[in-house]
Amino acid sequence: MLKRLLPFVPIIFLIACFPPTEGIDPAYSTAVIQTLTATMWTPTPVTPTVTPIPNTGKIVDILNDGIVRIDPLAESIEAKFNVIDAQITYDSPTNTAGTLSIHIECEWIFSNSCTLERAFIVLMHAFTANDKTFGKITEQVPITVHTLQVVNYNHMTKIGMIIVPWTDIVEYANGNINGSQLGLRITRLVP
Repeated sequence: MLKRLLPFVPIIFLIACFPPTEGIDPAYSTAVIQTLTATMWTPTPVTPTVTPIPNTGKIVDILNDGIVRIDPLAESIEAKFNVIDAQITYDSPTNTAGTLSIHIECEWIFSNSCTLERAFIVLMHAFTANDKTFGKITEQVPITVHTLQVVNYNHMTKIGMIIVPWTDIVEYANGNINGSQLGLRITRLVP
């Protein structure tokens, strides 16, 4: 109740301290009170801001929630995947965030199932695990990011990288392009 009355405190104070109205035009008093009321209730415009400092640790945690122990069958006979790092690199001439790099560790079980493609697919499943997951990730990614790099490791040995435009990842996560389209838009780099 007090919060609702708080905006009116200055008006009540002004009315209480206002000099006697004798000799003052009532229209003038009404105009002053209406101006004060309008000033108090005018909304302040909200300007969207860019993520100042992305929290890459949060990105790692969110992705691991969608990867680790999600598919026990695959983890027991194929391979275990987990995100070990996420980094944002800045373009040199403009010093703006340009690339989101996600590093995935893979440990195969019976035969070498640690491929770039499998790591990328596991990551895409984590991105699209539910509606909230991708939203939480994009909250930490600056709007200037234009590229996603997925760096894959097999027992901590780098085996390669997949590069894809960030806009394609956003389109895939939003359901605007399908898996076949996304698959054609990746670039595969093997050392």
